[in-house]
Amino acid sequence: MLALLAAGAVLGGAVLGLSACTSQADLRKAELDTLALQLPGEYRNQHQTLTILRLAAPMVGDQVFYVRETMGDDSRRVISERVWNLDIAAGARIRAIAYVLDEPDHWRGGVEDPDLFRSLLMRDLRSLPGCEMLWQKSPGGYTATSTNAFCPQTWRLEGDELSFSDKPGAPASNGSAVPTAGIDPYFHFRRSAGAQP
Repeated sequence: MLALLAAGAVLGGAVLGLSACTSQADLRKAELDTLALQLPGEYRNQHQTLTILRLAAPMVGDQVFYVRETMGDDSRRVISERVWNLDIAAGARIRAIAYVLDEPDHWRGGVEDPDLFRSLLMRDLRSLPGCEMLWQKSPGGYTATSTNAFCPQTWRLEGDELSFSDKPGAPASNGSAVPTAGIDPYFHFRRSAGAQP
């Protein structure tokens, strides 16, 4: 009888543990879906434009984004281009894997014609080792930090402001952390008027 009760307790604990894991995974999935709706748009500051375009690229993933940074006065002057593939990683965390395009000139017109990216395949991308980021919900929106010091990046999405830093040790949120020597390590962008989240 005791063995039966012990087995029942173990089974009950396993069911509760599985339920908690499922709940965490469901919560992260809902957070990822919300992030995927809020992230796309065109963001600007005085010197740069940051365009984040959600792609329909089924051969790459479900939540794929083209991230292009250009000079603010000339969109032909590209500073950087990346493709992010967001998913739920082990441990129920939102993970973004960063890639560069093997032939960037071929995809250059994708901002004006997003259907161009429908044919995007994994062989068109080259992964950036160490440039994986973990996104999480924060009180003001979402934050992301690199998983590797080799490729330090910190991102914040708070309402219509998107900020990023490539400085090691940049604070991930507007908490009590003070930037070194009072210098703000972030590039700050505001969503362009009329750009849809």
